[in-house]
Amino acid sequence: MIEENEMKKIYAAVFAFVLGFTLLGFAQDTSSGSSASTDKKVAKAEKKEAKAAEKGKDMRLTGWVKEEGGKDVFVNDKDKQSWDISNQDAVKGHEGHHVKVKAKLDESNHSLTVDKLTMMKQKKQAGEMKTKS
Repeated sequence: MIEENEMKKIYAAVFAFVLGFTLLGFAQDTSSGSSASTDKKVAKAEKKEAKAAEKGKDMRLTGWVKEEGGKDVFVNDKDKQSWDISNQDAVKGHEGHHVKVKAKLDESNHSLTVDKLTMMKQKKQAGEMKTKS
């Protein structure tokens, strides 16, 4: 009878040990793999923006119009960069909205001049602007 109780305790301890390590395996951070692909996407977006700015071409960007320091800025969805808006009147009334813009970028002062602004569909407006953590 005593041996049977000792065996049960040993089995319980081994089971708890195995279960603990199994749970630790699931709790590991797996975001490092997706972080690398996100970094590549951001680098690609930044390169594309720089190239368009250098050539003086218009770019089509999707992002949020946000008020920052008393003026409106555009926050790009792809790389989460904040761009000053040269022609503030073009975005008047769109603060807090998710928009598509056609704009000329100026890398020297990190600003853009909006040529055309289109509001995103209503269902895309419902989501709040995601910020970098």
